[in-house]
Amino acid sequence: MRLELTQEQVARAVGFVPTVYGRIERGDMVPSVPKLRDLCRYLGVSADVLLSLRSEERPPPEGSSAAGESLELRRLTILVRELPPDRLRLFRVALQWVMSPEEERDEE
Repeated sequence: MRLELTQEQVARAVGFVPTVYGRIERGDMVPSVPKLRDLCRYLGVSADVLLSLRSEERPPPEGSSAAGESLELRRLTILVRELPPDRLRLFRVALQWVMSPEEERDEE
């Protein structure tokens, strides 16, 4: 919920059928260890949090890819990974324009 992703988005990204993922979220099923690891990486949380072994999420260790990332940046990263190639090219063009110096944008 904090990443504003649907169950279907998470399920497909990790390789679950959406109905199976729903059962996992409700606690009716437990994923295999490799799938749990994939799920943790995708969501940027520890297995302890997902398994309710720890009530609070600690910040990721220094040097990890999620360290210092805002929820918005994490969500954007996830959504960009799901883009089809033609949409990804369009996203790159838009990003290059946004990141270009203001003087160059004024000329266009």
